[in-house]
Parts: sequence; structure tokens; C-alpha cells
Amino acid sequence: MKAYQLHGPKSLNNFKLGDYDEPVVRDNEVKIQVKAVSLNYRDWALANGWFGYPGEKLPFIPFSDAAGIVTEVGASVTKLQPGDRVAVNFFPDWHDGTFSAAKTARSLGGSTDGVLAEFVAFPAEAVVKIPASFSFEEAAAFPCAGVTAWHALVVEGRLQPTDTVLLQGTGGVSIFGLQIAKLLGAQTIITSSSDEKLAQAQALGADCLINYKHTPNWEEKVRELTHGEGATHVVEVAGQLARSIKALKAGGSIFQIGAVGGPNEETPNLAMLPINTQRLQGIYVGSAQMLSDLFHAFDRNHLKPVIGETFRFDQVKEALNYMGNGSHFGKIVVQVG
Repeated sequence: MKAYQLHGPKSLNNFKLGDYDEPVVRDNEVKIQVKAVSLNYRDWALANGWFGYPGEKLPFIPFSDAAGIVTEVGASVTKLQPGDRVAVNFFPDWHDGTFSAAKTARSLGGSTDGVLAEFVAFPAEAVVKIPASFSFEEAAAFPCAGVTAWHALVVEGRLQPTDTVLLQGTGGVSIFGLQIAKLLGAQTIITSSSDEKLAQAQALGADCLINYKHTPNWEEKVRELTHGEGATHVVEVAGQLARSIKALKAGGSIFQIGAVGGPNEETPNLAMLPINTQRLQGIYVGSAQMLSDLFHAFDRNHLKPVIGETFRFDQVKEALNYMGNGSHFGKIVVQVG
């Protein structure tokens, strides 16, 4: 099969396509012919050597989000069969329940081989059936960004129609967060440096728009838009926690997810948190059950993930560069088969 591997030292120049043996299916596993994968900011950061994982061994197959067709099942697998359309969960060992270190020790395309290959094999419990309404490209958009937003706003945030959600930027997590928040009837505020992207977000239902180039003190604007109270929930992906704290309503929640703005020397003073703030909650993607619940929520409500750009399998480096320059709105997808 064809597959990409990231070799050391990490760089896009060491992101190499080659020929490899197809995976052998174990007793509890399924083999999947990959049809589409999607990119996350993490993939670009890993490829450029911004960070690594404990125990990480180069070379490894990168990327975490894939959808495809089951071609073979292990002897003990009963819930899946050849021909099933499936997606793979970000954490192959987090099937259900709450977070634990054991469940998240292995993450695809980081601490273990990922999905940027023509064939992959994973435990059947890490694999989720795709509703018929989604194409492979659409299904591949959900596992990391979609589950992260669902975990934050639905599982932990228990979002209500009376809530206001602040979303930073227009990448995968934020756009999924916008769609989920509107599905649940909440008010939304979204930031971007592009008026064009803000218009796209408004077309998806965003209630309030902030161009942070024109309004650099966006946290003050958030308080103004919420009549001085602040946002009930902040989906913090920009690595600007100190500002997010200032934009937060007393009794609200910040969901700390990532830092797509890059390394940031800004150190928040946690004493700034209002005395009755509910929490500062880290969110690290989620379980296969969350992925299944998200699929069904979008399917029932006739929602589709937002795909900003699609690339061919031989254009993966171009896709990564597109991710790195921040041009995308929503998800970036690579067609594999």
C-alpha cells in the first residue's frame, strides 16, 4: 500500500510517501480501506517539529482523522463486517466513559501510527459507523475537531439556549462549535481577522462578529456585546487565555483546547478568574461514543460539516501548507481512495 511517514528531523521535507506492507488484522481489529482523511492544526505543528509526544518514535504514519470501508474483520469482531462505512476515533483506547490517562495514552498520528495510508487496522471498538447521509470526505471531518467541540459544549458544558458561546477563529473546532451551539439554540460570538470569513460564519448562524485586526481588544468587545456580563462559555483555541478570562462571564466556563496562534509568552494571572467562575476545563478530543453521538446529532438535524478545501493524496504537503497559512474556513480534507 501507499502511505506517508514523518521522518526525523521533523519537517515537511521529511514528510515522505512510500510503499509499505498492508496491516495485518488481529483478533479484535478491523481493516479499513481509507477513502478520505482530514487535517488538524496538530498535524501541521507535528510535521514542523513544534512538539512531540512521550515515547514518540520516528518515523510514524501521521494524521488522526479517517473514513473508509471495512475490508476485513478479526475473528472476535461481531458488530462490524466487510462493506461497512466507518470512521476511526482519535483515541483508539477511549471507547466510552470519562477521560483517563490510560484511555488517552495512544493518539493516532502522534504517539502511535495514524491514518495517512491506503489501509489501516484498529480495534473494532475504536471504529464508528458512518450515517448514510455523509460522504467519506464529510465523515473524515468529524473525529478530532468535531468531537472536541462536542465534548466541550455538550458533554462538559451542557449548553443551554440561554448561554453565549465565544468561538475563536474559523478553523475546524470553532466552526463545529458554531454549528453545535446553534443546533442547541445558544447565542454565538465568533472572531476572525477576515471579514470574508466572518461573513461565512454569519451565514452559518453566528450572531455577533469580531474582526480582531480591527478590534484588537476583542475581550472588551465581547463584554460590550453581552451587556457587560461576558460569554458563558469560551472555546479557547487561540492560546490567549488571559484575554479569554477577561471575556468570561462570572459562573462561566473556559474550555482550553489548543493554541493555534502559535507559541505565546502571555501568562495569565489565574487570580483574574471571577470568584464564582465555574471552571477552567481542559478538553482533549473525546471517546468513540462521543463521535457516534455527534454523527447522529448532525444526521438527525440534516447538518453537514464545513469543508473549506479538498486535496488529492499526492498533495498532502500542499494541504499542510494551506493549513499552516491559515487560509482555510472549516476543515481541510484529503481524498485517499
